[in-house]
Amino acid sequence: MDFTARIVNGSLRYRAAKAVSSLFRFSPQVFCDDDASPSFRVSMNERLRQHPAFLSLPPLPLPAQLDSAAINFLRENSLSTPKSIEARAQLLADYLWSRPLPSEEKIIRRKLDTELNPVDIEEVRTADPGLADALAYHHVEELVNGSARNVRNLKAEAIEEWKSLTYSGHNCELYLVARLAPNFASTCRALYEIRKRCPKFIPRNLFDFGSGLGTVTWAANTVWPVGCVKEHYMVEPSADMTHMSEFMFQKNFAVHSSETVFPGIYLRRFLPSTKQTYDLVVSAYSMIELPGTNERRRVLSNLWDRTAGFLVLIEQGTKAGFSAIMEARDWLMEVGGDDIHIFAPCPHKKVCGKKDAVCNTIVRFYQFGLTQDKNEPQNELLSYLIVSRGDWRRYQVPVVPADSQFLPRVVSFKTGHDTNVTHDICLPSGSIERTVFPKKQTDKSLYFFLRHAKAGDIVPCEPVDCDLTEDNADQNDGEETEVAT
Repeated sequence: MDFTARIVNGSLRYRAAKAVSSLFRFSPQVFCDDDASPSFRVSMNERLRQHPAFLSLPPLPLPAQLDSAAINFLRENSLSTPKSIEARAQLLADYLWSRPLPSEEKIIRRKLDTELNPVDIEEVRTADPGLADALAYHHVEELVNGSARNVRNLKAEAIEEWKSLTYSGHNCELYLVARLAPNFASTCRALYEIRKRCPKFIPRNLFDFGSGLGTVTWAANTVWPVGCVKEHYMVEPSADMTHMSEFMFQKNFAVHSSETVFPGIYLRRFLPSTKQTYDLVVSAYSMIELPGTNERRRVLSNLWDRTAGFLVLIEQGTKAGFSAIMEARDWLMEVGGDDIHIFAPCPHKKVCGKKDAVCNTIVRFYQFGLTQDKNEPQNELLSYLIVSRGDWRRYQVPVVPADSQFLPRVVSFKTGHDTNVTHDICLPSGSIERTVFPKKQTDKSLYFFLRHAKAGDIVPCEPVDCDLTEDNADQNDGEETEVAT
């Protein structure tokens, strides 16, 4: 049954966990009083931000040094005006947002009955080497009962569906303008969740696959104090992108300077052959750039083998980005065995309840100061996955026994009106539940938390009766109401 077809009364199923109740030690009458004093509101909001289940962040600006470095790089290297660069960068941003996940097998299957003009496969390789490499991973002849010419035509048709983007020269400048700030904010949001929920985890070294502009390194040194991460190993195949990030890592903005902003900066073009492990391994906005399913799996296996602590995957919160995350999740569950534990955002290892939709989180950011236009906060949607090698609860304070928490997750943006708060929540059972929390019936502390919660936040609640199964709960009279039409 579609979870959107009904609304469950959350006040009958859940109560505030002890952690959230103890955080707000005020009388119930003042929790949600609209006439509360400003000083009281500030105090409550501060306490809310301190709660380990509240993961939303205020709008994030770029670090001052990174902002200045990006502007200086464009001033020294770009021949275009700021307005012109911003306009073309927006076109690139729109393209990246609408880009599908490279899945050549699906393309070929969909085109089996299509009449195509003959094109030499060598022309495909010349036009887009990445696509030709992607198609090489699939035995297309097994999918097509036809001549070699048909196979060649189907491969050529795939180029109309997806093109690999070459990050060189002017494209790098446009990517800098379009993606520097949102990439930084999204990575901060993912890493911030690790630091907040697992304060004992302090990474000593970082491996960044597809490092691009170096935003993962900047974010890691923003979330954790500078100096905690003593080694930053970055892999980026684009020489121009590496040159740009290298410029921004220099204290005096000169590529040939030996002094960098952070210690232990190592930039490489290819994955190293050594099997050194790293406390923190990150791939941000890189899976969708890889040319095929097999290539993505090969890279994921390599990254997992290098993971000693946490592996973090981040993509844009589009259908393609979420599909890449789900594909990675399924593959890691297959190859990781008992050693892999999902940290976020899923509270379970079962089939995703939103696999046919999109599960994403929002983060707000300030664009860097390329122009003098009024800079308002902007929104970025991201889909992400964080897994750990071994049980991540060992990094919590105090250490929490395995399987001791009931931690649903908000997976939609708040809906509803008046005094009722409605959220879609992902349960540890793997199901999605659209739940309404009436103000008068819900625990006051839990209601206060949920009124401010956003997609991606954890719901600090526990079942009203821990022995009551979900199936039995569904049978309780008056617990469900049909969605109003």
